[in-house]
Order: sequence, then structure tokens, then C-alpha cells
Amino acid sequence: MKLKLALAGRANVEMGQLQFLNLEEVKQRAGSDWPHLRTKIYDVSAHFIEKRLDADDVTFRCQGGFLIIFSVLTGDAAAERVAEITAELSAFFLGDQALETLKLAAESRSVSPEEFLEIIAQAQPQEAEIRPSGAGGTTRDPGGDPGRPAWAEDEPLAETGPPPPRWTQSAAKPRSTPWDDIVFKPCWDARTNAVSHHLCVARRVINGFPAYGRETFTVLDSRPLNRLLDHSVAIAAQRGFQRVHAEGGSCGIIIPVHYDTISSLSERMSYFAILQSVPVPIRRHFQLRIDGIPDGAPEAQMQELFRSMMPFGSKIIARLPYGVSKLRRFEGSGIGMFGTEIPHRLGDGEVSTATVQAVLGLVTAAQDLRAETFLTQIENTSLLGASVSAGVRLFSGDLIGPDQAVPTPARPLEFNDIAHRPAPSYDAANVVHI
Repeated sequence: MKLKLALAGRANVEMGQLQFLNLEEVKQRAGSDWPHLRTKIYDVSAHFIEKRLDADDVTFRCQGGFLIIFSVLTGDAAAERVAEITAELSAFFLGDQALETLKLAAESRSVSPEEFLEIIAQAQPQEAEIRPSGAGGTTRDPGGDPGRPAWAEDEPLAETGPPPPRWTQSAAKPRSTPWDDIVFKPCWDARTNAVSHHLCVARRVINGFPAYGRETFTVLDSRPLNRLLDHSVAIAAQRGFQRVHAEGGSCGIIIPVHYDTISSLSERMSYFAILQSVPVPIRRHFQLRIDGIPDGAPEAQMQELFRSMMPFGSKIIARLPYGVSKLRRFEGSGIGMFGTEIPHRLGDGEVSTATVQAVLGLVTAAQDLRAETFLTQIENTSLLGASVSAGVRLFSGDLIGPDQAVPTPARPLEFNDIAHRPAPSYDAANVVHI
């Protein structure tokens, strides 16, 4: 009844959303005290929220947080109210030794009735804890996919059941997706002289040549497809790592996600629900790469977004257009690596002075922020050598190795071995790159 009153006569719903980002990490640290601590988190949060609500406002306790529906406040006034609640909660958590590591994200926005109903439908009560359904099974978190791999937190991964199927098989890919499969591109670490990571990307073969990521789309402005792409890649990345780990190996996995997929809090939480299933000790093997960062993205928004991703990986990578070397807007965002793609026209023949200067400019700017650099689409030895000399750490591309259906354990690879490797046999000029 209160909800009906709050929504009466409203064309749009003014709502606030508060989400706890790292409950799993807090749970592991709490051990047997977790049930008590969990109750404390929600009871205290409910107290601070209710203290700031008007009489006809409505709040829902949902999976991992709270929803607030304002009956009167709109726009900046609603955003200010959410900010006040968030500030009070954050101050309380910082003053509690058991909760000082708890991270909180919040936003206020106006949504259509249809979007509001979808959000409510996805919100699940926190009382029923979601657990994996069994060895080798699947788990369904809010906003996630039923095909997500289940992680066994208390057992070695080798004992969680048979490895998931290779997604190159037609049964492993929904027919509605525009990509053919999801592959892993080997990444070479110049500091350790090893193939230490794999970049997980969607691939589609067009006229015999591969296109990657959003280049697999015929409709480039489809938000549902964009979101499905990023979610599917995150799930495939987990499956790939499980294959390696179950066989006793280890490697790093880089998961790309586009900025617009995680720019709003509700979509970010839907994406985080996929990453949340990875046990905390395993997350050090994953790195998250943010693609398509808008030039005009507010610095405060970027900082909040990037920091909220830190619990889910060992490093945050920002992918930038080639030639960008002004990185001050990323200061304080926690970015550990900046990456760019080498345009194909610069990949053949001798390396020009302008190319070296562009790479060196990125390396220097990244080092000023205590970050490293990552180049993709490396196709010749001269460019690789010049980039290593400039200080670039991580590389992927045809020169490093071909696409793989599954990742492989980390292995040594010297620069000389790469330099004497035969060039790719296909006409790389016809390849649409990621």
C-alpha cells in the first residue's frame, strides 16, 4: 500500500540504490561470526536508511543491499539524500573493526515504471543465502546467467566435477548471439619472459577472417547485445580458468568489459553478480579491462566505478585509443595498467619514430601514475622490440600466439623465440581487430 501511494501519479519512479560490494570477502574474514555480522550489517543499514526517509518513502531489502523509492524527492534532492545515507553508513563501517573493509556503492536515478518493475523482479531477499547447487552444477545469482560455472569454495577445483564443455561446440553458445565462439589470446609478459595471461574475447569469423568483441555485431548500438557480450565473456573466462586449474595448472585471465555495461549501478551489480561467484583467493588470477571509456566521463564517476571493481581482480586495466598519453584524469582511480591497440597500418615494416614516441608517451604517462602498459595487436618483431625497450610490459597479438579455445598454463617464452617464429599465414590486412 505504501508503494502504491509513493508511485501514485508519477510518470517515473525516483529511486535510490545502495549495494554492498564485497560481502563475500567480509564473510571469509568473519568466519563463524558471519551470521551475527551479517545481521548487524543489514540492521544497522536499515536504521540509517529509515532515519533519513520521509513518511511515505518505501525501502526494500534486496540481495546485497537496499532499494529506496522516494515519494516526494526528485533529481538532485534525491541524490543528496542518498549521499547523506551513504556517508553516514560509510563512517559507521569505518569505525567498526570487523566492518572497516566493507565497501558500499550508491546511486539515485529516475526510471520508467517498466524498468522499475524489472529491477524489483531481479531483486532477491537476502535471507536465503545463495549457494552452488552442487559439484559441477550451476548457480543463479540476480541478474546473472543460469549457465554460470559453480565454484566450490571449500574444495579443490579439481574435485568440483567434470570440466565444462569447450564453448567452440555449438551447444555451448546461444544461437541468438552474433559471435561464433569465445577465445583466449595469449599475452606475453616482457618482465618475466613468459606467456602469463590470456585475454578472453568473443570472436566471429567473417569471410574467413576473425572479428573480435563488439566488431562481431552488425548492430553496434544494441545495449542488450553489449551487455550479453560482456556477461558471456566473463562466464567463459571463469570456465577457462577452471579447466586449467582442474588440471593442476595456473594462468592469469584478462576479462574485458565495456564502460557502458557497468556505468549504472544496477547494471554494474548484475555484472558483479557473475564475478562474485569466484572465491576470493582465486580472484588474484583475474584482471579486469575496461573498454570504451568516454572522453567526457566524470572523474568522480570513474574513480567510484574503478574502485568498486577492485575486489574482483588483482588489477584494473584501462583500454585507451591509440595515441592517448594524457592520463591525469585517471589519477586516484586505482588503475594498475593502461592498454592500447596498435593500428594495423603501423604494424608492418620498420617502426616509425612517431610510433615509438606514441608508445613511449603512454609508458611515461602510465609510470607517472605508478601503472604499467599493455599493447594488443602486435604483429611484427621490430615493433615488439621497440615497445619492450620503451618499457611496455604486456603484449598480445598474432606475433605472440594464435587464438585458443581454452587457455593454457603459464609457460616460459623468450624474446628470441618470438622473433624467430614464422609470420601468420593469413592476410592480416583483412582482419577486423579488437
